[in-house]
Amino acid sequence: MAFTASVISTKEWGASPPKSWTPETLPQYIVIHHTATPNPPNDISRGTLAGAKSLARSIQKAHMDGFGWADSGHNFLNTTGGFLLEGRHSSLNAIKRGRSVRSAHAGTNKGNESPGIENEGTFTTYQMNAHQWNALVELCVSICSAAKIDPDNIKGHRDFSPTQCPGNWLYSQLPRLRQEVRQRLGLSVEEILREGDTGLKVKELQQLLKAQNFNPGPIDGIFGAGTTEAVISFQKFHGLDPDGLVGPATWSILERVSKQQQKPTDGGSVPLTPQPLSMINLLDTYKYYRGLPHQTQAIEWLQQQLATQSLLEFSQKWRNEPSEPFLPLQEGAVNSEVKKLQQLLQKQGFDPGAADGAFGARTKAAVIGFQRSKGLEGDGIVGTVTWSVLNLA
Repeated sequence: MAFTASVISTKEWGASPPKSWTPETLPQYIVIHHTATPNPPNDISRGTLAGAKSLARSIQKAHMDGFGWADSGHNFLNTTGGFLLEGRHSSLNAIKRGRSVRSAHAGTNKGNESPGIENEGTFTTYQMNAHQWNALVELCVSICSAAKIDPDNIKGHRDFSPTQCPGNWLYSQLPRLRQEVRQRLGLSVEEILREGDTGLKVKELQQLLKAQNFNPGPIDGIFGAGTTEAVISFQKFHGLDPDGLVGPATWSILERVSKQQQKPTDGGSVPLTPQPLSMINLLDTYKYYRGLPHQTQAIEWLQQQLATQSLLEFSQKWRNEPSEPFLPLQEGAVNSEVKKLQQLLQKQGFDPGAADGAFGARTKAAVIGFQRSKGLEGDGIVGTVTWSVLNLA
């Protein structure tokens, strides 16, 4: 399938020459972003062609002058009017040949070697209009076809860096985007169950969830709100994207855990009741709850359940402290690592309030101010990039 998306080149929208030319790469992913700018009716481009070109120029100027990058950070831009524009120079020509141009959109080398698509707007709760969505699908279809990228590798910015981008709503739509792209390419589509579905497959799902102590409500074959909540809880517990959609990844873990529970005992019999402890991974559980106010109480409780000898052996073997905190740190966290963050911010002239170890609104505002001063995305979340820059500043 040929590259069919209509993309306005850098020359056509009046891009400034790049400071330097970046090398081509062999792409593996498509990385979806949002610009975190106003939504209609206050969108910058106003849904027009002239506005789209003006937006592309302003983004390039901000990336080159403000961030010090060689060119636009992204490879493609999709505006509210559904206009598609080339971002970094040579991106369009490269992708048509199955290559990409190394860019600066993802925050990691792995992500920057694949094309990044900026979508005008802030999609935390706001839903993309049909023109812009259809343009995004068309562009992803063309990129997947030309560069032989599996639609399952359409990812969000937050899959590569600690960020809110591309917004909760748009991130939740990535399974739908992958599915529509796969359909357009004529590829087989894996069955995905979602709220509103009915039938025997839904009933099987509910039975598996209930057997693993995630309550879906009545086992009636109707995918309602109770089943959605159970699916999301299951996904969070196992470190999956908690989108409430039951696709291949969720099915795979559901079935694997079910088989583990049904393994014969030494006597050869099969347990008649669920064995919930068999699916608990302590590390995953700790990561899920880390930074929350009740984390200390939880660890203290766990400590009381362990033998003194085991704790002594653990201390002797693992007593070296970690070189960096458990990241990311974000609003709501309460621990000594937050206190260190607040002290670092104070040294840099940003006011997080008292260095009390409580990550509140004032600390978040200080983090955002620091991030913006360093050309980072101002999301108020302290991930590995922000933490590293703080310690180097």
